[in-house]
Amino acid sequence: MNLFDYALIVQLFILINPLSSFPVLLSAYKSKMNVKKIAVSAVIVAFIVAVIIAIVGPSLFNLFKISIDSFRVAGGVVLLLLGLDKIRAKQDDKKNIKETDALVSIIATPLLTGPSTIAFITLKAYEIGSFSMISNIFVAFIFVAIIFIFFSFTIAKINVNRYHLKGSWTVLNCCCNWNDCKGNTWTDITNVLK
Repeated sequence: MNLFDYALIVQLFILINPLSSFPVLLSAYKSKMNVKKIAVSAVIVAFIVAVIIAIVGPSLFNLFKISIDSFRVAGGVVLLLLGLDKIRAKQDDKKNIKETDALVSIIATPLLTGPSTIAFITLKAYEIGSFSMISNIFVAFIFVAIIFIFFSFTIAKINVNRYHLKGSWTVLNCCCNWNDCKGNTWTDITNVLK
């Protein structure tokens, strides 16, 4: 296998999903925290977690005598349970986190390198080798870092006080789901970036 597999890099980037972390960064900005430091630190921590998983993950198969197919079935069950948890109605837990380190860990581990990313990295590292996987992880995280840095520099142009952030609310959801807009006109929604 080549050192860089572009399809694998795109798959990793989609699984990492940097857009899912933007509401947390918006909340941090609204709380007058250093968003640039949080964004860069979160990407570095998530990258370190992904590399550790790529190195240690395949050896766990041998240690616990787990076959690839068993791991895929267990991973599918975990993803099913996570999906069911997302669609169930639950109350908003509003917790104000004021520490930078707490936000970094929230963005790095469950959001950027969540269960699906960890399972994917473990499987691919077992199939193609840790070194090849780490090189692809590196490229994918370069793209994530570019997006995070761009967002952290342009966050001042977003009117965060106009839209109330709730749970896993994203700017994109406001444009896609009219119920989240709470009666705002289309012009109000399209003027989020001014």
